[in-house]
Amino acid sequence: MDKTLEYAELISNRERLYRFLGRLYEVEVDKNLLEQITAMIFPVECGEEVLNQGYLLLKNYIMLPLNDPVNDLAVDFARIFLGAGIVGDEVAYPYESVYTSPKRLIMQDSRDQVLAVYRNKGLNKTEGLDIPEDHIALELEFMAHLCQETQQAVAAQDWKAVSACLKGQLEFLTAHLLNWVPAFCTDIEKYAETEFYQAVAKITNGYLHLELDILEDMIADCCGNCA
Repeated sequence: MDKTLEYAELISNRERLYRFLGRLYEVEVDKNLLEQITAMIFPVECGEEVLNQGYLLLKNYIMLPLNDPVNDLAVDFARIFLGAGIVGDEVAYPYESVYTSPKRLIMQDSRDQVLAVYRNKGLNKTEGLDIPEDHIALELEFMAHLCQETQQAVAAQDWKAVSACLKGQLEFLTAHLLNWVPAFCTDIEKYAETEFYQAVAKITNGYLHLELDILEDMIADCCGNCA
């Protein structure tokens, strides 16, 4: 396959998965999204064991005969991520600051750091979206934006720019997402009452670790093209 087409397809797939995961964490699953998920074809083997487990768990969940899955998922979403009806600390708050600050508070240094990164790219939150910048949905959406930026460099066959874009993705992945999301996903698996969100946690965690290998390989390959 032509290198430009190969890169374009891979990066496009990565962008779509980041946007999909970001949507799952931003708000509850609605009927339309659940129908889309039900129609998906999940990979059988993708080279990462936790990711494989997540896809299988999600596939099994959507095959279950449930009376009101949209309501069940809304209740679980509110319980896991918002702490609705929870007394104590059995909540997976979806903010980097909670997982990286000593007192597990929101709006701490991590939020300021990612805000600076977003602004450096000329990005602002969508108007009306009332969540801190270090919310997992926004961090995943930012990675999707970086993929889109990389696509433009690939289309121009500017391999030095592609390499720079990929290095920017790797930096954000390691400095932010992998800095807290694995622990966050572990908490989701502990507190979720539906296999759906247990699956989402595995898919997220497994995919981010797979991304580390993907990006390192792409950067090495791209540097070869630049030589």
